[in-house]
Amino acid sequence: MHRPHDMSIGEKWQKIADETRTQAHAMPPCEKRDDLLKKARQLDVAVNLNNWLSGDPKTTATKADVK
Repeated sequence: MHRPHDMSIGEKWQKIADETRTQAHAMPPCEKRDDLLKKARQLDVAVNLNNWLSGDPKTTATKADVK
C-alpha cells in the first residue's frame, strides 16, 4: 500500500540538518560535535543542490542568502 509523502526529500534533509545542528550545539567542543556539524553542513549542501536542480525559484538560494 502506497502512503502519500508528508514531506519532500529536501524538507526531510533540512529537518535532519537542523536537529543534528541543535544536538551538536548542546555538546562541549569535541570530535563528535565536529562530526555532527559537518553532517549538518553536508545536508545543507544537499538541500541547496536539490532545490537548485528542481528549479523551484522560491527555494533556490540567492547570493544574498549565502553567508
